[in-house]
Amino acid sequence: MVESGLRPGQWAAFIGAGGGVGHMGVQLAKAMGARVIGIDSGQEKKELCLELGCEAFIDFTASKDIAGDAVQISDGEGAHAVFVTASSPAAYTLATKMARVGGKIMCVGMPPSGSAFAGDDPMFLILRNLKVIGTLTGSLRDTKEVSMFELRSSRHAVFIADQIGPRRRHNPEA
Repeated sequence: MVESGLRPGQWAAFIGAGGGVGHMGVQLAKAMGARVIGIDSGQEKKELCLELGCEAFIDFTASKDIAGDAVQISDGEGAHAVFVTASSPAAYTLATKMARVGGKIMCVGMPPSGSAFAGDDPMFLILRNLKVIGTLTGSLRDTKEVSMFELRSSRHAVFIADQIGPRRRHNPEA
């Protein structure tokens, strides 16, 4: 999150917002004062994303123009930072279409090994001044920083755990 340079009031879009990494990113971005757009599929993930602080949710199975919807929501200019937390190679290409001029594509989700990604036509990336940034999450340092941030926050993080059967939420305060 820090590497994105996101500031309060700026737009952050999360592709894979309802997943294991995405839902934590949504909460961190919201706690940092960002305006958050969640992109995922299904009613359950929509409810989760809105509960965690997304201002808007785009169901990629229902939208006819996912990137266009994201741009429209973010003041017609696109997100300042697009976080790709999904592991789909297609999510990376989609991300470049959601970012505003000068925006950042934060590469978090790991597609299958051997998947090539430049994001788009190099001319498109250059003319829109987009930055594509690979970021490793989950290091001991990251975990410590997030834990300290969470301790100082007035809201406590909600964690989800996938098991065989329905998804359940874990809230340490409950």
